[in-house]
Amino acid sequence: MGAIQNPDVVQLCPAFPDREALYFKEIFVSDTFKIPEEKPDKEQIVNVNTSVDLVDVQTIEVELPDGETGEKVFTAGNIYLDVQYSSTRETQTVHFVRYQLPFQTYIVTDCGDLITEGELPDDYVVHVCIEKMLEEQIDERTINFELLLLVWVEDATPPVQ
Repeated sequence: MGAIQNPDVVQLCPAFPDREALYFKEIFVSDTFKIPEEKPDKEQIVNVNTSVDLVDVQTIEVELPDGETGEKVFTAGNIYLDVQYSSTRETQTVHFVRYQLPFQTYIVTDCGDLITEGELPDDYVVHVCIEKMLEEQIDERTINFELLLLVWVEDATPPVQ
């Protein structure tokens, strides 16, 4: 079984995806970041751009203690948060900092059961989109980010003609 690393990871969740999601999972990731010492204090966040990079996608065959077998799709990646902020300095008022927020999850069926062997297509693509992002300015040097991610598996097999 071959997972396809998807270089064009979806940023906005599609209202009408091209193909049906075979399996999906929602995960919550969060972290608190400090502005590096060499950068000035933050007055306020001006803009945040995000990008997603998948670093590992694998089909994992599992055998449970009761003898049941099946598969999971393991997915790991990074969310990059490009933060533009205004500083408290009177000169050089706009600054940029980039943070990396790792995530990992596994995908099974809607009911939490293993995926039956043979149900995953031979070629599939894993997509990730950011459904919601909250940012909180804790103080002049600290920002907290909370993200809700939708991760789903899509069949990448070309249609039969």
